[in-house]
Amino acid sequence: MAVFWWAGSLTARQLAESLVFDRLARDGASVHAAYISRSAEQQGHRSLNLYPEYDIPGSDRLYWVSTGQGKVLSSVSAAERTPTPTLLAPGQSRRGRWVSDTNERFLYWSGGFSRNSSNVTVTVYNELSPLYRRLDVAAWYVAGASVLLLVSLLSVQQLILRRTTQRLDAIRADVERLGHGEIMSLPEDVPEEVRPLVVEFNQLLQRFDHRLRQSRNAVGNLAHALKGPLNLMIRAADNTPGEHGVQQNAERIRQLIDGELRRARLVGRTSVGRRFDLAAEVETLSGLLAQVYGDKAVEVRLAEGAGVEIVHDRQDMLELIGNLLDNAVKWARSLVMVNARYADGLLLEIEDDGPGTSEYELTRLTERGVRLDESVAGHGLGLAIVRDIVATYGGELELGRSVRLGGFRVSVRLPERTPRR
Repeated sequence: MAVFWWAGSLTARQLAESLVFDRLARDGASVHAAYISRSAEQQGHRSLNLYPEYDIPGSDRLYWVSTGQGKVLSSVSAAERTPTPTLLAPGQSRRGRWVSDTNERFLYWSGGFSRNSSNVTVTVYNELSPLYRRLDVAAWYVAGASVLLLVSLLSVQQLILRRTTQRLDAIRADVERLGHGEIMSLPEDVPEEVRPLVVEFNQLLQRFDHRLRQSRNAVGNLAHALKGPLNLMIRAADNTPGEHGVQQNAERIRQLIDGELRRARLVGRTSVGRRFDLAAEVETLSGLLAQVYGDKAVEVRLAEGAGVEIVHDRQDMLELIGNLLDNAVKWARSLVMVNARYADGLLLEIEDDGPGTSEYELTRLTERGVRLDESVAGHGLGLAIVRDIVATYGGELELGRSVRLGGFRVSVRLPERTPRR
């Protein structure tokens, strides 16, 4: 806009001065014509009766006629000015600027003529102050127009950017909804500039989900394939004296496979983008655990506070709650209680009416692979996995004894919407 204002003002000034120079050239020709057509009575006059503007003292327009013999003829308005124009050969012309002794600025045009074998130079002047005052007013109009245009452009640009960023905010909100499990993929009704990125992201999401399912199915299939031969090895070891070590190691492998199969059953039905419904998931997990621990009748009760909403990754939450419920049902006598409420974040508490643990045992429980009772099936990774997931979200894990049920209690506190690290 500054360049536009400068260019507009400069163009207006140059155009106006060009028009003035053209008019001075015409006036110069008129002065020469009047000079050569003077009558004998007018020869002694120092001015020509040409235009009224030139015969007013102090006027902004004046002329000057010089001859090679030093004779000078000037307008009445040039009486107080003393320009010294350069003599020009016939046919030559010149134009430029001249500043008087009183700091008046003039544009002038000079032309050389020939009269009776004598050279005559006619110079016509026009004082610039009135012209420049009008040009300054015009410059202010141009400046005002530039400011209005600048404000209009900025307003339109802001409107365009705001509308564009609003659509990008919608994409960001969709990504957040995807992370919270509310949608399965990102909507592709987005600006053309980002649509290829959204499409590629959705395809990547589908490939990731497909590969995740393939990996879990492969682990489950491998565990099922190994379980049969291991059972045969265990029965063969039972019938073979002196093979206690083989039987013990085979039993250990079978327990590991059972644990992985149980874990696959707990989280194997998940998919990317599904929302975590605590009540429905706890009910499903309870049914699966009832099948795993068919020799026990354990009731799982859920107490969910008002407005509780788990916005974290569904896979992580299933693995976390699944491991805690698995451990609680495994040790409980008849009752497991699950409590979920808001208390400086999301607070999950899982309690059972089992034997509980001592203070010394509590310090060892989250160590990877530690099992307090080797006679109970398991491989000691459940609480360690829970600890890793809680640490991933920047949460807190607390182990202790249940005051209400007398058994074991696990408290997990997670930030409401803290992104995963």
